[in-house]
Amino acid sequence: MTRRGRIVESPTIAPVAMLAGAMLAGALLAVGSLTALEARARLAEAPPAPVAPILSPHALKALSGGFAPALADVYWIRAAATSSASLDDAGARTLFDLIDRVTVLDPRFEPAYHYGALLLSVAAHRPDLSDRLLVRAQEQFPENWSFPFYLGFNAFYHRTDFPGAAEHMDRAAHLPGAPPYLAALARRFRDQEQNTAAAEELLGRLLRVTHDPVIRARLQERLRTLEGRP
Repeated sequence: MTRRGRIVESPTIAPVAMLAGAMLAGALLAVGSLTALEARARLAEAPPAPVAPILSPHALKALSGGFAPALADVYWIRAAATSSASLDDAGARTLFDLIDRVTVLDPRFEPAYHYGALLLSVAAHRPDLSDRLLVRAQEQFPENWSFPFYLGFNAFYHRTDFPGAAEHMDRAAHLPGAPPYLAALARRFRDQEQNTAAAEELLGRLLRVTHDPVIRARLQERLRTLEGRP
């Protein structure tokens, strides 16, 4: 059975496949992604087991030959069972290592980029690792608006880099299938008088649609910072 078949049929991995479909349909990226994170948090409570550093992902791909997709399956199933509550710094590094192997062994497996990037960004507070996945995703899927959108989200959410966020979101807005609100969001991030309000509005939207306590705590903390509250 192919990995794509297992994604559709497995109750553990199905939320990620649905997330990818929602994004491609033009739904709000962060809303669909946070829904997937909540589902994953209910499925696993233990942190992911560390990845044995015997071979690099590229060495694994070279040795696995035609079995690379099957080997990617093994790492993907482990990664997809990760809980947002278990992501301390060591857990975040392990999750990145798992997604790294999945996307090197099967670079066209799009849901892995979405899942890993958001979980590392919002739950683990590791935008550096999230950005590494997103840059690779853009190389594989240059016409997909969601990946520059993720980069823009990371820019404002973690670094308060409004010009950087505007640049990424403007790029996303010009790609096929991008939702209309992206162009307006990019303009507001460029306006010094509106960029904070735009960030607050986006965070407020996310808070209204997620119930995961870890994700909510991260979003509320960022919102308080933007509003100047302790």
